[in-house]
Amino acid sequence: MKKKLWAVCFSVIFSLALLPESTFAASSNISVKLTNYIGNKSTLNIESSGTYKLTGNDVSSVVRLGGASKYDTANTATSKYWKNPSTVVVVNTDAYFADTLSVIPLANKLKAPILLTEAKKLSSSTEAQIKTFSPDNILIIGGTNSISSDTEKTLKKYGHVKRISGKNRYDLSKNIAAEMGSYDQAIVVTGDVYTDALTIAPYAAQNGYPILLTKKDSLPSYNLPKKVIIMGGTSSVSKEVEDQIKKKAAVTKRISGSNRYQISANVVTSLGMDASKAVTANGTKLADVVVGSNIAAANHMPLLYIKKSETPTDAVSLFKNKGTYSYTLIGSTNSIADSVKSSYAKEFYLLNGKTYQIQASGGKLGVANINSGKTSFKAVPEKYSTSNSISINGKPYLGDMNFSVESGNYVRPVNENIPFEDYLKGVLPNEMPGSWPIEALKAQAVAARTYSISKAGQTVADTTAFQVYGGYSWYPNATKAVDGTKGKVLTYSGKLIDANYSSSNGGYTEASDEVWGSQVPYLTAKKDTKDPEISWSLTLQKQQLSAGLDLKNPASWWSNTNEENAAQLTGIKNWLIKNKETNANSIKIASISDLSLTGKTKGQRAEKAVVKLTYHVNDKAKGYVMNKNATIEVKASELRTMIGASLFKSTYASVESNSKQFTISGKGYGHGVGLSQYGAKERAGAGESYNSILSFYYPGTTLSSY
Repeated sequence: MKKKLWAVCFSVIFSLALLPESTFAASSNISVKLTNYIGNKSTLNIESSGTYKLTGNDVSSVVRLGGASKYDTANTATSKYWKNPSTVVVVNTDAYFADTLSVIPLANKLKAPILLTEAKKLSSSTEAQIKTFSPDNILIIGGTNSISSDTEKTLKKYGHVKRISGKNRYDLSKNIAAEMGSYDQAIVVTGDVYTDALTIAPYAAQNGYPILLTKKDSLPSYNLPKKVIIMGGTSSVSKEVEDQIKKKAAVTKRISGSNRYQISANVVTSLGMDASKAVTANGTKLADVVVGSNIAAANHMPLLYIKKSETPTDAVSLFKNKGTYSYTLIGSTNSIADSVKSSYAKEFYLLNGKTYQIQASGGKLGVANINSGKTSFKAVPEKYSTSNSISINGKPYLGDMNFSVESGNYVRPVNENIPFEDYLKGVLPNEMPGSWPIEALKAQAVAARTYSISKAGQTVADTTAFQVYGGYSWYPNATKAVDGTKGKVLTYSGKLIDANYSSSNGGYTEASDEVWGSQVPYLTAKKDTKDPEISWSLTLQKQQLSAGLDLKNPASWWSNTNEENAAQLTGIKNWLIKNKETNANSIKIASISDLSLTGKTKGQRAEKAVVKLTYHVNDKAKGYVMNKNATIEVKASELRTMIGASLFKSTYASVESNSKQFTISGKGYGHGVGLSQYGAKERAGAGESYNSILSFYYPGTTLSSY
């Protein structure tokens, strides 16, 4: 069984100068552009583990619904969500706040917006809104002290009017509950403050539960369903009232809090409400709270109390834990400052374990069902640690992730500011199997660190063009190797070396000048008795296209592949188009008459390659031109690139020929310069230390600490 070849070699060498010690420490960062495991895709799925948030301009959706007066606020807010309601509810929030405490569930059942009025006359802006709505029915809540007979008379011009009232607030709540019809659960709440009732009202409304008001120390006379939720602590609804309730019904839950802000958050948490979208209102503004509760109920959102210029800590924690990404703010800047609105727009926390889809289209970026039209945004952990990671298409990464659009329609993530040693932990098991001997892994860690340390503070590729980076796909032994060589690099004459490496040298290391033309004293050619000399071969057919094809009618077969080795010939066809057929639409290889590898490098590899072939051209001006001949003379390494480095694994190779095909056979995988990963494995297995391994592959260098 053929052994699996691991990392592909690097094909670029660059000069590294000695950096002042102050420019590097173990905590230095590096950023990585992700393409190797991501590819070019217009959509990516992300999922967080731990605590992550998205940040950027307008990553969250924030809408303010407010007006010059509380009446205008109610009109503006309701007109966004209702167009032609059959019923409108009218309340007075001036002096009779208790009228509003039980109305939300009934309004929700009637699918009705709630509008505000003065007591003695119908507010002019409210009248205009009712006229616009053109309802069939208008429901007045409260007695004539709350909404006068004159106001009622005005309302009758716009629809059938019904009034629900009671001799007191407790009777009113009972009468509203009667309008609800049948129900199996109710909310019992104090009638002395508005904040407890109106924050649970959206939940009650969405479940069809009435809100019944009680005195602190005595339960009014009304029938209770089988189950009751008590709102408020014992200072609002006493233990005595709870005991009275328990004689009639089962108390399933009591929800309390130390203040109005905490209790609004506790309602959401205690009842397991979805808060991905939330309504917020200033907890000291009754009219805004009534409107907000009405909007929240109708749209299956919770209502959270906040302050004018800040978000209380309980609400902040809730938005974080619930992944809130959409906010509806009730009230003008007199109720909620623009600074609060702006803070909501700039971030939202990802729900732990929930999948979000990042989409690119037309040069813009967005999160599906959340936002769109962004140029970029970031996913940022609450704290950099292995407890907080973000997965992209199932692959985990640590730290910041910046998303932008590339080439118009690709989502391009960049893993930013990764601590350099953690970067190496993501590189090492992707460049050398993490199950290999620890001394081989240590040698690879030092080589990888030396190779990349000059790029600290910059953005590098995650591919074999630089080093393969797999994010938080760490492997215990590989992590141990990085930690065990922390800060260790190789130097020559006081300067960092070019620490190139490849998978296998086939038994002979190559000199750097044979590959890149630049001679380096520590990258020399010599025999490597420990490299396992892994063998490989590939074949190319001499006759690539059937000799029986009708050359007089090439259009009939040109669109088909036909060539025996189509994939391997792509690079050769590209060479012909670049060097001989610059006017070609496309080329097909008909046959290969000769293929040879000649010369010998210091590292025993082939120097030159010659390919003789016959081909057909689809010329832009001349049309189809058949049976053209060409001789390609290039460096052996260039032919390797043409055919494909993963197939033509090394130039430590030779060619054999028979009547039908050419067989290229060789040893090793990669350019063979510097460390051989398979050779390092064998040396470690034979008991060599990582220092000894590095000394063999980089002779004359010094293991130094940065």
